Amino acid sequence: MNEKLVNPSKKQWFMLVLCVIAGSIAPFFQYCHGTLSDYIMETYSISYSQLSIINTAYSFACGIGLFIVGAMVEKRGCKFFTMLGIGIMIVGHAMFFFAPSYAVLIISRLVSGFGNACIYNAAYTLAVHWFNGTNKMGVATGAMTAADGIGTFCALYIFSLLLERLGISSGNISVIVFVVVVLVILILILKDPGIMDIDEASSAADESNKYDKAMNKNTIAHCIAVTGVLGGLGIANYWGPSMLVDLGMSSSNAGLASTLFTAVGIVSSLLFGAISDKMGKRRPTMLIGGVGMVAGYLLMIFGNQGGIVSIVVVGMICTGFCAYVVYPIGFALLSDTTQSSKIGPANGIIQGVSFLVGMFVFQQIVGVVKDFTDSYWIGLAFCAVLTLFTNVILVRLFIREKDEVAKELAK
Repeated sequence: MNEKLVNPSKKQWFMLVLCVIAGSIAPFFQYCHGTLSDYIMETYSISYSQLSIINTAYSFACGIGLFIVGAMVEKRGCKFFTMLGIGIMIVGHAMFFFAPSYAVLIISRLVSGFGNACIYNAAYTLAVHWFNGTNKMGVATGAMTAADGIGTFCALYIFSLLLERLGISSGNISVIVFVVVVLVILILILKDPGIMDIDEASSAADESNKYDKAMNKNTIAHCIAVTGVLGGLGIANYWGPSMLVDLGMSSSNAGLASTLFTAVGIVSSLLFGAISDKMGKRRPTMLIGGVGMVAGYLLMIFGNQGGIVSIVVVGMICTGFCAYVVYPIGFALLSDTTQSSKIGPANGIIQGVSFLVGMFVFQQIVGVVKDFTDSYWIGLAFCAVLTLFTNVILVRLFIREKDEVAKELAK
């Protein structure tokens, strides 16, 4: 399979930066209440299981929304859905932090979840479209995954510091105003790519050796892989702070430690995205990521059982570093093997399934086990076994590289 790939232009790099900024807003609003679990439980008199419902309601709305947005994004445009998602998440965030009751908390997370679906699908797909036919697709998808790390770091650490300084009300109002300003700027300068915006050689890239349907073998394989990744991400961001606080850490330090999961992911997503571009292969790095995620869970179990905070933190770092290897490389593989017009719907399928299964199943298991046993380790053990299955065994069996796809389609 001979495919001419070109270097991205300055405009393509600039648009990628804007996509990263837009993409970072979704995880920020998704996780910014992570360090306030105890405050929320006390204020609304709810249990760990009820707190899990707040988290999983969000994931459910996001998962359903991803299917809807995926089906429509190529028709209406990626920029439109990205901007729509940011606006919806601003509203959902305001509802959550000024909610008068537990029921409103749930409704606010359903609203935010749908907004997140718009951003996750559209911003990611927009970046892929801008870099279609270039030799830096792995870097582009890595950068979009780094956006998740940037947003999560701001949510779990910067936001907690802001609330400590300004208080709950003033802190949240200041965040809303800031994001509204960012939204206006993005509306003015972010674009969907046109024919003249992309290098002529890039826009003429041959797609005859790629799948012409959104539902294909690599879409299914990456659904499975991202399910494991998002399960681990949710564990770290939703339950990481509570886990560390229970082991004796302060709330702010627990928030900072939990952000290491995604902070190291910023590095690994960019690094391994570039490495996979050089290799021309995606499967090896995805397997390395899967094995590392399982090892991280085992470290978290050992540290939790022994009451050793440092080992729990190291386990979270290991899991995060490797999860952020898997996530962008899988999307780079999808862009390698799927026609560009089908990327949006394929992203919707992948992200929708992974949010519904990964975020819902993993979070509920940990929350329910914590309520019944007052321990995290059984839930973590479940996650380790499931990740071994999804991100090592099944990835090895089902992932198809672009040359394998070309041979399959040539038959």
